Amino acid sequence: MRATLLLLTYCFFSVGILAQNTITVAGSTGTTTWTADNVYILTGYVIVESGQTLTIEPGTVVKGAPGSGVDASALIVAKGGELIADGTAEAPIIFTFEGDPLDGSVAYDTRGQWGGIIILGDATTNFGGPAQIEGIPTDNNLAEYGGDNDADNSGILRYVSIRHGGIELGAANEINGLTLAGVGSGTTLDHIEIVSNLDDGIEFFGGAVSATHILVAFCGDDSFDWDQGYHGANNAHWLAIQDQPGLSGDRGGELDGDDSDDGNVSADEMPLATPTVTGWTIVGVGGGQGLLFRNGSGGHVSNGLFANVDEGIEIEDKESPLDAFDHYLTGDLTLSNIKMFNCEDALDYDGTDVEDGDAQLDAYAADNGIEILNNLDIDDQFNFDAAGQQATDPINVDSEFGSGQDWALGWTFCDERALFGSGVSQIAGFGARAEVLAFPNPCTDAVSVSIPHHTGSHWVMVNANGSLIQSGFTTQTSLRINTANLPSGMYFLRGTDGQTPWATVVTKRN
Repeated sequence: MRATLLLLTYCFFSVGILAQNTITVAGSTGTTTWTADNVYILTGYVIVESGQTLTIEPGTVVKGAPGSGVDASALIVAKGGELIADGTAEAPIIFTFEGDPLDGSVAYDTRGQWGGIIILGDATTNFGGPAQIEGIPTDNNLAEYGGDNDADNSGILRYVSIRHGGIELGAANEINGLTLAGVGSGTTLDHIEIVSNLDDGIEFFGGAVSATHILVAFCGDDSFDWDQGYHGANNAHWLAIQDQPGLSGDRGGELDGDDSDDGNVSADEMPLATPTVTGWTIVGVGGGQGLLFRNGSGGHVSNGLFANVDEGIEIEDKESPLDAFDHYLTGDLTLSNIKMFNCEDALDYDGTDVEDGDAQLDAYAADNGIEILNNLDIDDQFNFDAAGQQATDPINVDSEFGSGQDWALGWTFCDERALFGSGVSQIAGFGARAEVLAFPNPCTDAVSVSIPHHTGSHWVMVNANGSLIQSGFTTQTSLRINTANLPSGMYFLRGTDGQTPWATVVTKRN
């Protein structure tokens, strides 16, 4: 099916988005369900308050309205609230900005167009007491996080794509793509993509939640960030891709034990920042760092692949009484089976307290499979076309090391833009598209489409994320498609007979 998609020429169009109902949301959500036959516009801070549950159906599109400062749009799950955003590979849930037509025309590196998603929980942090999340004004009494329940449940995010966020609230004060503050292990985070956030992609402020299959791409600052004693134990398959064409982005991971500016830390600094990550790939911009452990962070990272970074991992020894190097000495920071590709230095000591710090880490690297392997069969370089719409030089980081990339195929923005060597082919050289009639529309079990007829048409049906659903070839002027097994949502039909491209949109309701 994917090969068929690449052979066909077709284009995105914005008519389908406009054909849906648009619902503007502000303030408290209440307990409700957002359905795939609507587009939801977030205006200002939209909050799932304590005791409320917001359910978002697979295939639903949510957009943030423009605005900055206190007028920035963001979805906030307050402590005690639940967000059930349980998408599928065939019908992912998309968060983007209001002006995004979802037709492939927005450049991959468009950042800071709305806020992001903030989830606040009741799990432990080392902040020393309840804290106020960064990025939200201090007069918002629903932005508190942290407690004593590490098993706290804030809901489900699965097959969710979060795009073009990170609007500035003030100087050097932006919202992360996905902020997780004091979030407990009862929360499910799996198959999540954060694309082109102005600040960090995903940041953990304490808490015990684990996240699997996380893709962070083209963000303006760090891809992954943890602090305040984050201790999720079952993280796996993390993939960071920095903006090579724009040379934008800081580190693949900036990893702190505590990063509070006011020194407000629990007396014993517990819990320690000791999360576990298995399978971590970082594709850098060159000249930077893969991971930086600092400010008392420990952690356990195994099976890594860090490519196109000058320094693979740096461990700091600058803070007292405990810094990252001290946690290395006690076994609270462990690293194993991590390979560097297109890299100058695998593991580096940054401090002055230990005279042979570099020698100790060099020996540790040799004993634990931390090494530079420039003969790996991977491709860590990519580029985009002049409009920033489609990758022209895709990457391939599938390897026995790291996260791999196959799990990101078929549902992500990155795959749609052909970053992995596949995705949506753009039509070229065609003029206006014929808009054809689909009926019944909305449909349930089947839809019929009247199409131009010359010598036959190649056609495809894709979902709102551009993922292929069905395709074929017909010589008839009426095309009937079985939709009985499709999830509710919006689907694009496009085709061409080689002379006349045609397109329509179909809404499926169950």
